[in-house]
Amino acid sequence: MVAIFVLTAFLFFILVDLLLLKVQGKNHPAFEPSFFQIDLSAFGGRSFSIPSNLFFSKGHTWLKKNKDGSLDIGIDTFGTMALGAVSLIKCAEVGKELKRGEIIFEGAFGNKTVNFLSPVNGIVKSVNTNIMGKKIYDPYDAWGVKLFSKDFHENEKLFLSGIGASNWMKKEFIKLKNFIGSHSPNIELAGATMYDGGSLANDALSSLIDKSANDFEKEFLSL
Repeated sequence: MVAIFVLTAFLFFILVDLLLLKVQGKNHPAFEPSFFQIDLSAFGGRSFSIPSNLFFSKGHTWLKKNKDGSLDIGIDTFGTMALGAVSLIKCAEVGKELKRGEIIFEGAFGNKTVNFLSPVNGIVKSVNTNIMGKKIYDPYDAWGVKLFSKDFHENEKLFLSGIGASNWMKKEFIKLKNFIGSHSPNIELAGATMYDGGSLANDALSSLIDKSANDFEKEFLSL
């Protein structure tokens, strides 16, 4: 009898937990998919996936928690697709104490560069030298810096994950479409640059006016 009561109470609390998560628009961890698919109808139906176990910063870096308490940090899919053939040419040095908002990566695309900001406070443990100067094709296998952060859990609410990250990134691509149009020398060039058979061209930003890299930083890489 006691066992039945305990089981009933357990199932009741699980049901309440699921209902609360549904109201909040979240999934229970046990039912969380491994990847969230993003369909870019604004760019000819092109699609890609983002891992559900990562956190995303509004400065377009991703964070992964490791068992030893460190964080892997890299550039997200939006950053690599918007900039095209982007590569990391500089990273924060090992041992450096980074403040949130300080430069963690310098990325190069075409003949332009942009800076990515550290999404957390922390001390750099290591730098992935294997990807330095190389084009990033799989952003979630290409972490750039591993660091220890004492206040990550306190600031976890600043980051996006799961369906929230997916919805946010879709909106970012719509903003990007408008950004490209407003930074092109003329409307015809914007259309030709923005699409390659209906998809976002790899060199979209590198083909725009000179100040596009600085404006891109302000619009998309700020925290």
